Amino acid sequence: MKFNEITIHTTTAGSEVVSGVLFNEGISCFSVEDPRDLAELLENKYVPVDYVEDGLLREDGDVLVRVYLAENEQGQLQLDGILAGIEKLKLLGEDWLGSLDTELSVTDEKDWENNWKQYFHPLPIGEKFLVVPSWEKADDDSRLVIEIDPASSFGTGRHETTALCLEAVEKLSPENKDVLDMGCGSGILGIGAALMGAKHIDAIDIDMVASRIAEENAEKNNVKDVMSVYCGNVLTDTDLWNKFANNKYDIILANIVADIISEMLPLFTSCLNQDGRLVCSGIISMRKEFVLESLEENGFIVEELKEKNDWIAIVCKKKA
Repeated sequence: MKFNEITIHTTTAGSEVVSGVLFNEGISCFSVEDPRDLAELLENKYVPVDYVEDGLLREDGDVLVRVYLAENEQGQLQLDGILAGIEKLKLLGEDWLGSLDTELSVTDEKDWENNWKQYFHPLPIGEKFLVVPSWEKADDDSRLVIEIDPASSFGTGRHETTALCLEAVEKLSPENKDVLDMGCGSGILGIGAALMGAKHIDAIDIDMVASRIAEENAEKNNVKDVMSVYCGNVLTDTDLWNKFANNKYDIILANIVADIISEMLPLFTSCLNQDGRLVCSGIISMRKEFVLESLEENGFIVEELKEKNDWIAIVCKKKA
C-alpha cells in the first residue's frame, strides 16, 4: 500500500501548534523530529554514534513534523485539511512558527513502518522505568521494562512530554488505582502505570491505528487484563464523553496538546476523584499560561510544574 508522506518545517514551539492542526483532522499518529533531541541523545551516549546515519544530522535546525496518510479518499480529505490548516498558520505571520514549508512525497508501507526505528533504542526514564523497543533486549534488570513497538503511533519515551508523564506516573504511585490515559498513542503511559500495579487503566486514542498498537503493546507487556483500549473522539462523540464522565479515576494522564486539554477539562472535572491527580502534558512553554488559566477556571490547583527543553508537564488536583 502507498502512503502520502507530509513533512512540515517548523520550530520546537511551532510543533505544538502544528500538532493541533493534525489533531483537528483526527490524526494522532505522527513524528516530531527535533535536532535538539538528537544532540541530547549523542551527548548522553544513549546509543553508539555508529547507529546515527549522516542524514539525521541536519544543519538547518528545523523541527520536522511528519505524518503518513493512506492514498485513499479519507487520506486525501485529511491531506487537504492539513494543508489548509498550515496555510492559515502562515497567514498569522508569526516568526516563532518557523517557515511552515511543506514537502509531499509518496512512500511504501514497508518504508513507513521501519524508517523511524533508527531513532529508537533502550532508554531509562525516571528511577524505575526502562523503555525498550521490541526488537532489542533490556540490559538492566533493576528497572521495570516497558516493551514498546510504537509503529506509527506517538510514544517511545524519547519525547520530553512522554518522559515527563512517565516520571509523574512513577511519583504518583498508581498501585491499586484506576487510571485514564487520554490520547494514549502507543499505550506507553498506561502500560507504565500497569507495571507499577494500577488496578485498571482505560486508554483511548482518536486514531484507530494508535488504539490497535496500544492493545498490541499491552499484550506484549502482559497487562492486557488490566488495560482496556478504546478508539474515538470524546469531544465529538457524546456517548463516549458520557461513558468516561460517569467513571471515576484516581489518575488521569493527558499527554495531548494545550487546546485539546483545555476542551477536555470539564470531562476531567467530572471523572477525577476528589483526591485524584490530573497530569497534563504535550504543552509547549509558551502555552503554559493558557493551560494554567484553563485549569484555574475548571477548578484545579497546580501541585507541580516540570519543564524539559521548553515542554511542560503539570500535575494538579481538584480544589477542595
